[in-house]
Amino acid sequence: MLKLSPLITLLLFALSFAATAQEEGEVISLESTIVGSQEQPKVLYIIPWKQAASLEKIESTIHTAIDHSFQHQEYSELKREIKLVQESENNN
Repeated sequence: MLKLSPLITLLLFALSFAATAQEEGEVISLESTIVGSQEQPKVLYIIPWKQAASLEKIESTIHTAIDHSFQHQEYSELKREIKLVQESENNN
């Protein structure tokens, strides 16, 4: 009987623990809402419907414009160009 009492005590403890776990096992449902901007993103897709006749013409124009902008220029040439632009604006 003495050997059974710790076993019975342990069994009763386990049963009482299981009963309290069932009582505390209530399901709690949490609700949340996310508020954000409902605007649609501004996206523009450009899809060509016709093949360009010559892409070389476009590319060569871009390269010459860039090359001209970043070429070396002497200070005296710059002053002369500014003077010419100002004179043409004054005449118009």
